[in-house]
Amino acid sequence: MKKKINPIDADQFYDYFSKDSGLPNNYYDFFADSIKNAKSFSIGPYFWFITNNTKMRTEKTSENIEQFTPFSKKDWINSDTDFFMNLFHPDDRHHIMAAFVFSATLRLQLLRAGKTEVRFNYYGRMINKSGEYRWILLQSPLQYIINYEIKASFVVVYDLSHFIIQNLPLLSIIDFSDNEVQYFKHVDQDLHKIDIEKPHITKREKDVLTLMAQGFNTPEIAMKLFLSYHTVENHKRNLRKKTHTKTSAELIAYTMNHSLLVL
Repeated sequence: MKKKINPIDADQFYDYFSKDSGLPNNYYDFFADSIKNAKSFSIGPYFWFITNNTKMRTEKTSENIEQFTPFSKKDWINSDTDFFMNLFHPDDRHHIMAAFVFSATLRLQLLRAGKTEVRFNYYGRMINKSGEYRWILLQSPLQYIINYEIKASFVVVYDLSHFIIQNLPLLSIIDFSDNEVQYFKHVDQDLHKIDIEKPHITKREKDVLTLMAQGFNTPEIAMKLFLSYHTVENHKRNLRKKTHTKTSAELIAYTMNHSLLVL
């Protein structure tokens, strides 16, 4: 499939996402369950925010947002799209904006076709509280959609600084209904398709995987889950076997790229 995500500028980004008409005053309630569930499925430290596309402003954020960027919660509230996009590394910004537009267009096309079991993962370098850039994973698990227009979005940003990362795709698209993964390794490369059979992971294995993704080692996982060291190692071994990976680092990379811990 010969497709590329070409970088775009801020005006193109704004023109695509800006929507007319307003939202009900209680539209935040639509995201309440997703906000609550975010903690249960976290793969690491994270913050969240809600964007109102009828105003192109950020209107709600998590209480811990000041731990992740150089800006206060007050700075975030009512901030515009430039504020958010400028958090990304200068080399990543225009590519990330293009990935957002590309995926939003695809999301609505799939919605019209009745396909809802699709997840989008975005990767980039974002500035942290100390002014340094580190890798993040961004997901938007829920959108407020009216007449096939995205009026508001719930966005979760995971800090991946505790992982050893050399390279990540710009965007990965997971279609669970077809067991298919599509991803862009980077801009100007072709879209790669991988047919996968999503591995069956037990609840306990998922508990172990979640704690691994949060940076805990085997003794710490054993203590948190009230398991023996040997049992945790067995779970890790089974997870590597199911995902055809050889190391914990490869397992975590597989987890992120294939959305094994999705919201």
